[in-house]
Amino acid sequence: MFDFAVWSRGQDARPILLVCEEAHRYVPTEKSTRFNSTKKAIERIAKEGRKYGVSMGLVSQRPADVSESALSQCGTIFSMRLNNERDQNFVSHVMPEGSEGSLSALSSLQNREALAVGEGVEAPVRLMVDKLDESHLPSSGSPSYSVDWLMGLEDPHFVNLTIENWRKQGNKISGE
Repeated sequence: MFDFAVWSRGQDARPILLVCEEAHRYVPTEKSTRFNSTKKAIERIAKEGRKYGVSMGLVSQRPADVSESALSQCGTIFSMRLNNERDQNFVSHVMPEGSEGSLSALSSLQNREALAVGEGVEAPVRLMVDKLDESHLPSSGSPSYSVDWLMGLEDPHFVNLTIENWRKQGNKISGE
């Protein structure tokens, strides 16, 4: 997409937003990673993308583990609840001076609340993210232990289906 934007420059190109979910895996702070080529590409897009109408959205539950080179290019930070002091310290470094009071809210934010700071807002602002309709939610919710433990594993279909899905995933990884 970045190359497309570079080569379409000046020909009615449209702005593009690339979102990298789990950015701490693909653009980590550590030097050696199996995602070195991915890290290099994402850092280049973060540094040069604006010139070509390409914006980068880095999403991570661990911002302190994301490459500073890529994050330093992010003009606006949306931070949801952060309990980890290392991650809170990272966010404090990107906040404008005088907004330290907003930082204390990071550990007390509720579900769907976020703190926005940077170029996209005039001042740090606490906001509420719209609630999605149930049909649009990912199937990655937290289990309801009190309900799920009552179900047990007596159903052999559940066990067999789980093993089948697990094996299919292994085949995808090995290229079969």
